[in-house]
Amino acid sequence: MHPQNRLHIIKDLSWGDRPVFLEVNRRQFKCEKCQKPFSEEMEFVKERRTYPKRLAIKIVEEVIGDDLSSVAKKGIVTTAEIERMLKDASINLLKIKPVGLKRLGIDEIALVKGQGKYCVVLVDLDLSKLLMILESRTKEELKKVLLGWGEEVLEGIEEVSIDLWKGYKSLVTEIMPKAQVVADRFHVMIQINRELDLQRKPEKRTIEQKIKLAKNQEEKSVLPVRKP
Repeated sequence: MHPQNRLHIIKDLSWGDRPVFLEVNRRQFKCEKCQKPFSEEMEFVKERRTYPKRLAIKIVEEVIGDDLSSVAKKGIVTTAEIERMLKDASINLLKIKPVGLKRLGIDEIALVKGQGKYCVVLVDLDLSKLLMILESRTKEELKKVLLGWGEEVLEGIEEVSIDLWKGYKSLVTEIMPKAQVVADRFHVMIQINRELDLQRKPEKRTIEQKIKLAKNQEEKSVLPVRKP
């Protein structure tokens, strides 16, 4: 029997500011023994996905640098597709142990801003390489993953960059006592700016009050001129 052709629309990497869609002619066959239909495989697209692997890699990188909802607003992929990309990435990375890891970054990304939904990402800071995505950000789950890397990997880590949550620091100190713990620069700057705002706002109000008082005194000191 001749194969049947089915046209599939695949989302791909944008060409500049223009979205790109691929029209793929995917052939469908029937098994000679069981007569069950099946479609030919596409190496660059994961099964039951409408986007190639290269787009998934790029979107995951964008989400790590920003957040899920902001990336979804660009209109290239939907929120549901991004969530599948993150899950696929976490499953694939779970099978891989880091090699030559010296500087580890532990950070969180917001799935949806303001709703308290986060993923934990582990990054090789020297290579700027994503190592792991965890749907749960509990200390217990992170500990399980790190211990799964093995003692040899953990002993080779010399530095761990974290946010300011005490849970991460205590965990690193517990299972990687030789590693130096440093605060992530981004979170440090957030804390500094927050403290500066706390000091700046009262000072601004005080100056505004002084300016207003001086202006009132100046208006009172100016006497009206009587016409002769």
